[in-house]
Amino acid sequence: MKIVIVGSSHAGICAGLRALEEYPEAEITLYDKRNQVSFVSQGIISYLAGQKSVLNQSSYSSVEELKAAGLNMQMETVVEEIDTKNKRLFYRRVNSKKTKLALYDKLIFATGSYPAMTSVPFDKKSKLYFLKSMDDAIKTDEFLKTAKNIAVIGGGMTGVEVARIAQERGIQTTLIHRNKNLLNDYLDEPASHLLESWMNAEGTRLLLNTEVTEIGFDEENTIIQTANGQKIPVDGVIFTIGFRPNSYLLNQQVELGDSGAVIVDEYMQTSCPDVFAVGDVSTTYVNLLEKSYYLPHASDAVRDGEIAAINLLAPRQKINSSQGTYHVPMNNLVMAMTGITIRQAVDAGYDADVVHLLNEHLDGYSPSNIWMIYERRTHQILGLQCIGKTSDMAEYVNIFSLAIQQKLKIEDIEFTDFYFEHGYKDPRGLNRILARLVRENER
Repeated sequence: MKIVIVGSSHAGICAGLRALEEYPEAEITLYDKRNQVSFVSQGIISYLAGQKSVLNQSSYSSVEELKAAGLNMQMETVVEEIDTKNKRLFYRRVNSKKTKLALYDKLIFATGSYPAMTSVPFDKKSKLYFLKSMDDAIKTDEFLKTAKNIAVIGGGMTGVEVARIAQERGIQTTLIHRNKNLLNDYLDEPASHLLESWMNAEGTRLLLNTEVTEIGFDEENTIIQTANGQKIPVDGVIFTIGFRPNSYLLNQQVELGDSGAVIVDEYMQTSCPDVFAVGDVSTTYVNLLEKSYYLPHASDAVRDGEIAAINLLAPRQKINSSQGTYHVPMNNLVMAMTGITIRQAVDAGYDADVVHLLNEHLDGYSPSNIWMIYERRTHQILGLQCIGKTSDMAEYVNIFSLAIQQKLKIEDIEFTDFYFEHGYKDPRGLNRILARLVRENER
């Protein structure tokens, strides 16, 4: 059996290694246009924050290791066309114009994503930066070394992280977001407002509910123009407006969904026989919402790859639904979340409510703010949002992700043996505190 994998990031590597385990007699070839594998984009954030050694440590595997494991690694190779009807692909080396042909029995499509480009008109002389690769990190860091005044456009996770880092580096930073709240896809308004108040206190200028209409350039500055008539001169702009699936090679050959991502079933199978799609190029099914979405996420990608490999010959292993579990470790601030927001829950038809837990240390420092979304009648857990300055607070989202997956109610984990909360004003642990808050809320 000939297995072809296109793409060597998280999903592609995990697919290849699991395929070696499942089909030891198969010929497994992995194609990628880069010369490295497994770059972890979170390393960009650490690198910009000053941890220079992190960037070179952000690849947890290597071409040599994967070759030694038994994969046929075709690096610096551009796949130009995939013909799913005849099970073949056409490729060429990066420095060659000669196209070659390869046949396959099973195809795993793991081409990942690319930074969403702005649709805003801009002057070619303006200084614009995007963040995806190691080269992007190096270029942006060089820019930040001399910048005095910058703008970050996009108030998602990366935008918030980059804005805080730049402000901490002594650069006056303006964060522009088209929605009225930061992290609006992940946090409800109370958690967003708390984050916004902390960022304001740190000196970051927040322009929320603001649309950028044009980016120009004068003799010295990049000029941002907004829909409400503001003109903001900056040294440069860092775009963090999200990602798009790199699905063009399968366009009109498989069914595409949200944002142009490849639609897959619970076995990572596409609408085309013998073609699987994994990682940031595919959709993700969310049980709580009973719908597939485009949710590019590293932890989902590593699961996707293995699930696809297991199911190449027959549907044997379903993938567990994603809860959208994230941990965003930032200097002096921890954010973590899983499940759905109260807004998403209500829109999906749940009779939902939310309780808020504030637990402070006895020394008055490092408060933990936790919001739990639940269904009123059943007390089923629907989501958890954590934001605060307690380093271990994020550990709870993994527990609650599992609880949501298993459709547990808060009483099911109320007396679970969680570790004792040393140094807190209420040491009983969030599972018991949240259960009490739900009961109080329902009286």
